[in-house]
Parts: sequence; structure tokens; C-alpha cells
Amino acid sequence: MALRHLAVNQIDEGQLQRLIDGKASETRDCEYKRAPYGNADKDHGEFLADIPSFANADGGDIIIGIDAQSGVPTRLTPLQIDADAEIVRLENIARSGLQPRIHGFEVRAVPVTGGTVILARIPRSYNQPHRIVRQGSGNNRFFARSSAGKYEPNVDELRILFNRAPQLADRIRDFRFDRVAKIAANNAVIPLLDTHALTLHVVPFSASDSRIALPLAPDKRMYSAFPPIGGSTQDFRINVDGLLTLSNAAVSAKQTRAYVQAYHNGVVEAVASSFLMGDGTDRQPYRLASLRTEVSIVKSSHLYLRQLRELGCAPPFALLVSLIGMKGVPYSFAGPNSIFEDEAGTLDRDQFHFTEVILEDIPADPYEYAKLLRPLLDQIANAAGRASTPSFDATGRYRNKVD
Repeated sequence: MALRHLAVNQIDEGQLQRLIDGKASETRDCEYKRAPYGNADKDHGEFLADIPSFANADGGDIIIGIDAQSGVPTRLTPLQIDADAEIVRLENIARSGLQPRIHGFEVRAVPVTGGTVILARIPRSYNQPHRIVRQGSGNNRFFARSSAGKYEPNVDELRILFNRAPQLADRIRDFRFDRVAKIAANNAVIPLLDTHALTLHVVPFSASDSRIALPLAPDKRMYSAFPPIGGSTQDFRINVDGLLTLSNAAVSAKQTRAYVQAYHNGVVEAVASSFLMGDGTDRQPYRLASLRTEVSIVKSSHLYLRQLRELGCAPPFALLVSLIGMKGVPYSFAGPNSIFEDEAGTLDRDQFHFTEVILEDIPADPYEYAKLLRPLLDQIANAAGRASTPSFDATGRYRNKVD
């Protein structure tokens, strides 16, 4: 009878009263507090222990303003406080007292008769384990959670927590390699126009949780949410995996230039073929244009990530980029008349799988976002013999137009 099936902005006094009437006892994902956390160091320490105990387990709610006896709620105890100030206080304590940051942590005031109830929602974290770093409050301590409440995990349990992130990273990489192999074998969601392809995968760490599903729907908003790389959506459909958007308008087309498959679990696969410059003839041989490719990666991935955030997917995310069918393709850093044209390299292998970028926040400014991708863009330039991409100025600003 917990409230986690509801968004925090859907919880009202009636929902809280139902917890009391139904005698919904404290569980692994719910804890009641009669009064607010105090301002003493030990009170901050208690709050900082409560939050990661949920995040290092399956997540949960702390409901402040409900009295409980032996874990069973008995009555509302409305708080007579400045709710906005209390929310800021709790958020600041969590922000400064825990590492790494817990994404998706929310605090909300629920108006009730006679005052306010504060609800703190802690999501299950996919960036575990989290520890207390606030001086004087049990620095460097870890907490986990069972049905009996929070506790400090033993060495074996800590080892499991520390191993979850590398195991998750391995699963993400395995997923990318499996999908790229299928695309290279022309076994993609829909056949591509040619064998040269740019593949982009955005993977929320939460994708491994089968309880989380992206709210996909065949409506106009979703139509434009995930456009194919280098163009707009001309056709879209719901399939067994989720939402598929296509660059072709003709429903009967047997091949497509580009597509995006948005999976139910929040993973986004974007693939673009026919993205090289030239037509493959002696006059205009195929050429991988660096700047255009970089801009496509920055613009498309930024859009997909922001759409995922709006649909409820919380960071961290992994961004993975691969190039397929590249053996012998020239690589240039500017237009055909540029001074840099002679400095272009020739790609020496068929496939490139660049190191993933882990994104813990998504800046709204695409130029700030581009800075986060600089290691990836440098690695793409390395493939053609350059030490780094030429796309950042001396101040670190990305100079290609992406907005």
C-alpha cells in the first residue's frame, strides 16, 4: 500500500490518510517520521544515513509528519513550518553530504489539514554505493536497507554494492556490441540503404530495472521526440520493442536512410546510413566529414537525452557511438577547399567502437553539453591521425553550430 506507484506531485492528504486507515506499516521502501529532522549534527547524520540506505537498496519514501507506533502509522502530525525553506534545507544537506550525487531525489510539501507533510522520495540508484561525506556525521560510512530499517552493510555486502556498477557497465557494452553486430549484418530493425553507418546508443542505467517502462505513445509529441539523425521523422510506429521512427515517408519502403528505436526500458538506438559525403564515384569518393559527423552526434544525442529526462528517465546515462563500414574511407576535418583537407586521414578498419561517455547531468545548453562529449570527439579524431578534434576554441567553447 506504499505510494511509490504515484508521482510525488500526485500525492495528497487523501493518499496519506489511506496509509493510516490501511495500517500500512513501515517497509523496506517506506519510513515515517513524526517530526522534522533537527539542525544538530547528529540529526543531519541521521538524514544522511536514511537517504543512501534507500538509494543503495530499491529506493523509497520518507514521510515526515505521520506518527507511527511500532512502524504502523496512527495519525497525521501536520508540521507548522515554512515548507519551502525546509525543502531547500533538506536538499542542501543531501547535496553536500553524500557522494556520489543521487539523481532523481525529490522533496515535496503535501498540504494537509492543519499544516504540511514533507515527503522525500529517494529513487533506487544505479550509481551505487553512496556514502556520507559530511564531516562530523559518520564520514565515509555506507548504509543499506532491509525490512527492519537501515543498517551498515558488512564487507561481503559492500563488495556486492561496489561490483554492481562495473557489472552494469559490462552489460551496457555487451548490448552495444550485440546491436552493432546485427546492424552490420543488415539485421537491423529495418534494412539500411548502404553499409556505411553511424550508430548511436543512449542507455539509461535504469534500463536494467524491468519495473521501469518508458511511457511511449503513438501521438504527435512522441512523433517528434526521437527524430532520425540528420533529418526529421517521416513515419513512425509502435512495435514490440517500443517506438520506431523512420526517415522515409513511404510506408512500403523496404529500406531506410535512418531510424530511431526507442525501447520500452528507455534505451535509444539511432542509426544513420548514407551519411558520408560524396557518392562513391571517382569524381566524388565517399568521405567522412568530421564536423558534420560531430554535429550530428552532439545534436541528436542531446535531444534524445533531454527527451528521456522529460519522460521520467533519470541519469546517469551512457552514450555509445560506433562507425560501421569505414575501412579505407577518407576522413576530412573541413570542406573540400579547406587548408585542412590534406591533413585528413584514411580510416584503417571496418568498425570503430568509441569509449562510452557517462553523463550524470544533461545541460540545457547544447554547447555546454558538447564539452562533456569532448573525450569522445577527440577519440573520433584520433581514428584519422589527429591528436584532438579541431572543434573547440582556446577557451574550450564548441565552435560548430548545434542550436
